[in-house]
Amino acid sequence: MKVKLLFLIAVICLCVSGCAQQNSRESNIPAWDDRTPLDESSSATPSFSDKLSNIISGGNSEYHFRKVRWGFTRERVMLSEAGNTITENRGNALVYKCKLNGVYCKLIYTFKDNRLRTAGYVTQTPVPNADNLIKSAVDKHGMPDTHTSDPNNGEEMVWKTSDTVIYANLYASVTKRTMTKYDYSSGGLLKNLIQEGLEERNPGEIRYWDGVYSHVDMAFFRELHEESFPLETLSFYEKLLAGIVKRRKRTNIPGLGTIPGSLP
Repeated sequence: MKVKLLFLIAVICLCVSGCAQQNSRESNIPAWDDRTPLDESSSATPSFSDKLSNIISGGNSEYHFRKVRWGFTRERVMLSEAGNTITENRGNALVYKCKLNGVYCKLIYTFKDNRLRTAGYVTQTPVPNADNLIKSAVDKHGMPDTHTSDPNNGEEMVWKTSDTVIYANLYASVTKRTMTKYDYSSGGLLKNLIQEGLEERNPGEIRYWDGVYSHVDMAFFRELHEESFPLETLSFYEKLLAGIVKRRKRTNIPGLGTIPGSLP
């Protein structure tokens, strides 16, 4: 009987010791490896791209754009975007697809002599909510250093830091006519209230917009102002990110199809 009692006590001691060791090991497990997460934010597992980009950047959080710095080679940029599919890979540009603030965009990186010098987002197609790109820029950078607005060029905003020029542009590129029985008149009891911006409230039209939200290496930006013919040194995507080239405007009319140009 004494032998059995001693054996039972020994088993209980081993179990308690094993549980204590297990709890000790679990206390050292990182939050993303713990099977019982404390909360949603601390338990999210870092993606392969996050882990890899942290390794190649040495944990540097001072990025110029996303998880890259100016001067990165295309190979290092590709590593920072590991897990994302490249849709275009040419000598001076890498292009991905992404979604920013509800807007489907092209994510573009451009290079010169295999060194990153511009990057940013451009709408894939004209969309009604392209202004979300501008909102993303304002939310992140605050009020711009310069802000211009006109019917032809749309909204343009520029921010400048010691390292980067940030540019955001929104412009209407497609006007779609729709079939409707009613339109706003030029008169009525409230005519004084509806004269200004009457065309924008036309129920027979839908406007689709394009947007650009780009980042340019400040050193490269300064070099452009020192060159005699800087446009000749820029690639197509760099001109697109700088707002130099834009999607051609057009109007879609039921029964006639799409025609060049759009209403002012």
